[in-house]
Amino acid sequence: MFRIILLSFLLLVQTNLFSATFQEVEAKSRAVIDLFVSKQFTILESQIDPLYKSTYTAISLGRDWEELTGTYGQYVNAKPVNFEVNEYYQFIAYKMNFEYLPYIFNISFNAEGKIIYISFMPAHKMYVAPNYCDISKISERKINVVNGFYEMPGLLSRPNSDAKAPLVIILMEAGPTDKDGSYEENKPYKDLAWGLSTNGYAVFRYEKRANNYGIYMMKDKAAYETFTPREDLLLDLYKIIDTLKTLPDIDPSRIYILGHGQGGMLAPLVAKEREDVKGIVMMGANAKPTQIMMIEQYKYLTEVTPNKRDEYDEQTAKALVSLDKKLNPLTEHSKMPYNVQATYWIWLNNYKHLEITKKLKKPVLILHGDRDYQVNMSNLELWKKTLVKNKDVTIKNYPKLNHLFYSGEVKSTYSEYYMIGNIPDYVITDITNWLKEN
Repeated sequence: MFRIILLSFLLLVQTNLFSATFQEVEAKSRAVIDLFVSKQFTILESQIDPLYKSTYTAISLGRDWEELTGTYGQYVNAKPVNFEVNEYYQFIAYKMNFEYLPYIFNISFNAEGKIIYISFMPAHKMYVAPNYCDISKISERKINVVNGFYEMPGLLSRPNSDAKAPLVIILMEAGPTDKDGSYEENKPYKDLAWGLSTNGYAVFRYEKRANNYGIYMMKDKAAYETFTPREDLLLDLYKIIDTLKTLPDIDPSRIYILGHGQGGMLAPLVAKEREDVKGIVMMGANAKPTQIMMIEQYKYLTEVTPNKRDEYDEQTAKALVSLDKKLNPLTEHSKMPYNVQATYWIWLNNYKHLEITKKLKKPVLILHGDRDYQVNMSNLELWKKTLVKNKDVTIKNYPKLNHLFYSGEVKSTYSEYYMIGNIPDYVITDITNWLKEN
C-alpha cells in the first residue's frame, strides 16, 4: 500500500512572496506530475534531495503510482488547492482527479528546488479548496490583534493586487468555534475567505479569545465576573476593526461584517455602533430570542436522536430558567445553559436585534438554509415579516443547505456537519454580487 504521510504546514506566506513564487512552484510541481503520468520514475528520483532518497526511490514511487491508478483509474487532471512558502520549503497541494475518485497530491521543495516531501492523501481526509477558490489569485498572511490582555491570532486573505481591497470580517458562531469554523476537515469560514478573496475582497478570520484564554476566563467565571457577548465577541471585534482599517492594503471605506449564527445575530448591533461598518451579512442568524431557538432545537433533536432525550430535556429546563426577566446575575452557573454565566443570558434577554435591524440605514444581506435545524425556518419568516418594508435588506434562502450552508437531502443532524463538503459556489456568488452592489 502506498504511504500516506500526514504533515501539517502551518507557516503562512506574505503577500509579495506568495505572488512572486506561485508560478515557479507550480511549474516545478506540474513537471513532477508529468513524470508520474509518463512513468519516468528514475528521472523523478534524481530530483529528490539526497537526505530523502532512501524514502523516495524510483521503485517505491512507481509502486505507489501503479497502485493508485490501478485502484482509482487513469489520471485525468489536477488543480492547485493549497500553497505555502517560507525560508525552508515551498509546498503545493493539488486535487488530482482520477477516473473514479479524486486524491490529494502534496509536494514540497527545499530552497535549492529539490523534492523533500511527496504524499498522496484521500480527498475526504483533508480540507480541499472548492473549485471557486483560485489560490493563484490570493495570498494569506498572519495578523495577531492585541486587545489589552488578549491576543487574537488571525489570517488575512486578500487578492494579489496593489489596490486597496474592501474588507470582510467573519464574526463567528457561538461556542468553541475556531477561525475556520472547523468540523474536522470541513472549514466553512475558510471556504468563505478564499472564495471571496478570489473575487477581490480581503477577508479576516480569527480565533475568539475563549479558544486561547480559556483558563483565565474560567477563573473569572469562578469569581462570578460579568461575562456577556460583549466580552465574548464584540470588544475584540471592535479592536480588530480599528487595527485592520489602518493597513495600507485595506480600503477603510468598505468594511463589512459577515456574521454566522450568533455572530449574525450580533451583526446588526455592530452596524449600529460602528459608523465605519458599511454593511452586514447575516448567515443562519436567529430572529427569535436565543433561548427560544435553543428550546426548538432540542425539540427537533429529541425527535431525530431520541436516545439523547435526557440531555436535551436538561438543557431545555436550563434555557427556560435563563429566560426569567428577573434572573439574578449571581445565579449558580450549573443552572444556566451550558453552565455559562447568568450575566450572558441577561444581556441576551435585553438584546432587541429585530428592532435594531429594522432601524438600520445600512445594507443588510440575510442568508438562510432551509435545512437549518439550529435556526429553523420560522426564524426566517420572522425576519421577512419584520423587515418587509426595509429597502436596504436582501433576503435569500437555500432549500438544500444546513446551518453550515452545506448541501444535503435528508433531515439535518449534528453528525452531518462532519460529512466532507464545501459551501456551494452559488452562495459565494450571491455574497460577492451583494458586496459589489453595496
